[in-house]
Amino acid sequence: MLDTGSLTSMAIGAGIGLIIGWITRSRLYRNVGNVSAFRTATGSSDGFFKGPKEEHKLVLVVRNDLKMSKGKIAAQCSHAAVACVAQMQISDPETLKRWLDLGQAKVVVKINDEESMLAVEKKARSLGLNTKIIRDAGRTQVAPSTRTVLGVGPAPVSVLDEVTGHLKLM
Repeated sequence: MLDTGSLTSMAIGAGIGLIIGWITRSRLYRNVGNVSAFRTATGSSDGFFKGPKEEHKLVLVVRNDLKMSKGKIAAQCSHAAVACVAQMQISDPETLKRWLDLGQAKVVVKINDEESMLAVEKKARSLGLNTKIIRDAGRTQVAPSTRTVLGVGPAPVSVLDEVTGHLKLM
């Protein structure tokens, strides 16, 4: 049970976090309209994005056939998100910055099996999207090297929906 001092500290911390988030978000959104050119799958500045204010997201595709616990899914999705961001820092920092500036939207969807997940990855790569498949170490719930989660993006919503729009939310 938490004492009054702990509850007060938690409330103060949450309040400070909300204020910092509000200030940061308002500063980031001031600059959103100033972005004029974007990377495309072909390297040109038209076609990949609908416009300078298009939302971006990161999609995490979880294998439903593995029957992982909620905690395991959370850990595997965290691995995928971190790996996708690290990869984007090198391959496409402009799109990464765009996603960061727009609030780092993440969506978790489910897929039936490994074969279907690999098909989604192939389609995503054909469109020039960043992808990362996570393989589990096998210390807890699944066998070593099991492909558990596919991260796709960050990228514009319109492009990601071509690849993952048919998948149901987790």
